[in-house]
Amino acid sequence: MSEKSDEKGIILIVDNRAENLRLLENILTEEGYKVRPAISGSLALMTIKSTLPDLIILDIRMPDIDGFAVCKILKSEDTTKEIPVIFISALDESMNKLKAFELGGVDYITKPFEAREVLARVKTQFDMRNMQKILAEQNKQLQNEITERKEIELQLQKTQQELEMRVKKRTKALEQANFDLQTEIQERKEAEKDKEILLRQLQQAQKLEAIGTLAGGIAHDFNNILAIVHTCSQLVMAEIDPETIAYKNMEKILKSSKRASELVNQILTFSKRHQTSNFAPISLVPILKESIKLLESTLPTSITLKSNIDTITEIVSGDSIQIYQVVMNLCTNAYHAMEKNDNGELSISLTRHMIKKKDTAKYFPLKEGMYLKLEIKDTGEGIDPSIIDRIFDPYFTTKGKGRGTGLGLAVTLGIIEKHKGSIKVKSKKQEGTIFTIYLPVSDQEPVLKAETKKPIQSGNEHILLVDDESDLLYTVKLLLEHLGYKVTIQNSSSMALAEFEKKSFSYDLIIADMGMPEMNGKQLSMKIKKIRNNIPILLCSGKTPEISEKEMKECGISGFLMKPFLKRELSEKIREVLSSV
Repeated sequence: MSEKSDEKGIILIVDNRAENLRLLENILTEEGYKVRPAISGSLALMTIKSTLPDLIILDIRMPDIDGFAVCKILKSEDTTKEIPVIFISALDESMNKLKAFELGGVDYITKPFEAREVLARVKTQFDMRNMQKILAEQNKQLQNEITERKEIELQLQKTQQELEMRVKKRTKALEQANFDLQTEIQERKEAEKDKEILLRQLQQAQKLEAIGTLAGGIAHDFNNILAIVHTCSQLVMAEIDPETIAYKNMEKILKSSKRASELVNQILTFSKRHQTSNFAPISLVPILKESIKLLESTLPTSITLKSNIDTITEIVSGDSIQIYQVVMNLCTNAYHAMEKNDNGELSISLTRHMIKKKDTAKYFPLKEGMYLKLEIKDTGEGIDPSIIDRIFDPYFTTKGKGRGTGLGLAVTLGIIEKHKGSIKVKSKKQEGTIFTIYLPVSDQEPVLKAETKKPIQSGNEHILLVDDESDLLYTVKLLLEHLGYKVTIQNSSSMALAEFEKKSFSYDLIIADMGMPEMNGKQLSMKIKKIRNNIPILLCSGKTPEISEKEMKECGISGFLMKPFLKRELSEKIREVLSSV
């Protein structure tokens, strides 16, 4: 028998990763469900023997018994075959989904998942199961009534009048039952429509993930190109007089390529959904000034840009690129809202704001303390009151086709919440909109990057340089030789490995690209370390590394350098890596 519970129902979640179990347990418990976790398929089968759940969320890939085998066992037994099973997996191939449904699964969730998606799918299954129970009970009641009607027909000879009265009464009851049945059927159809909407949203999320992967690849190649421009500029500057016009022009090229690299890094940040945020003590003032500078050059003359930024010394703990994204998202929306205006006005202000203990309910979920209040105001067409509660929902947009994905405000909300802040909106039709952001002031000290006048460090060590981009390989070789190093180059990771096997003790340092086709930098590093464990290795890449610092240390990688890089950055990183051995 299933254990009775005051909660919405009992859910068994099965996943061999403890962090996934905790995440799903927190999501479902907060929604009122009673959760029983199991970290393996065999443990799940043992748990079911003692207590039957109302629903099972089952991971496919598990070491002892995979999800498909567990489902097959459950569907073969009378006591468990009716329990709905939702498969959850990072495997997104069509064959896996097809097999899941063939085995009797009722739904399929792809990792990484959204809490709303999981709750919606779980609620749908519970609603459908409850509906089935209600229909079964009504059917049972209907059968009882038919039996009673037959008994009444047997008594027809005794009293025709009594029979007619009872027939009228029962007919009315049947009509009501039929009406209720039709209502339940309609509700079930609506639930199916909701399921279709969720499926379309999942498909859209998968498209965005594919676009993000494509953007990452393009950014990597583009940074390689910028690295060549970057390196060649520095080589030319080393050969000419700093007082000449040519030197100053090369400085501009170098500065522009650096700016382009920063832009590429922003593209990587926006496209890579699971990228770790670079939180640090930062000031909002320079971020806002940079945003205002860009807006002044891009907004049409019909829109007046006003700013009121106090001389604020307080800082926040956050990611400057993500804060910049928030400001530009809100300002872009404001611009779109004023496109039809002949003289729109966009205002940006930054002030201090103290939240007192007695006012915390008003600013929920914020706590008492000092906050920085960022306000972005426009005089546009405003937001319809009927949709203002939905503007932060993913994929919700009022813009026409090709004008937006419906993710801008959802991403903005996510960033603000990640920064432990809050965003409020106030709007009236044809009177404009005000977005107000509160970010908590941090007591940390900002990290100041002091300008250094120290000479660029050189060396005479022997370096094995590996990169599949031939042009970049030769330009970095020239830069290293200009710093005094002896350099051997290889544009193939397999050839580099063969070279190192022959002359492992003639090299002092390996510098390798992370993204090479036949064997990436991580794989090459692991094989080199098997030949000579104490050789320092420096990896380079045009995009954020896909391995953590902990993984790099475990593989014996001594450091990482982002392309493109300055001569000073390269020389300092080399000396840092060599001195750590």
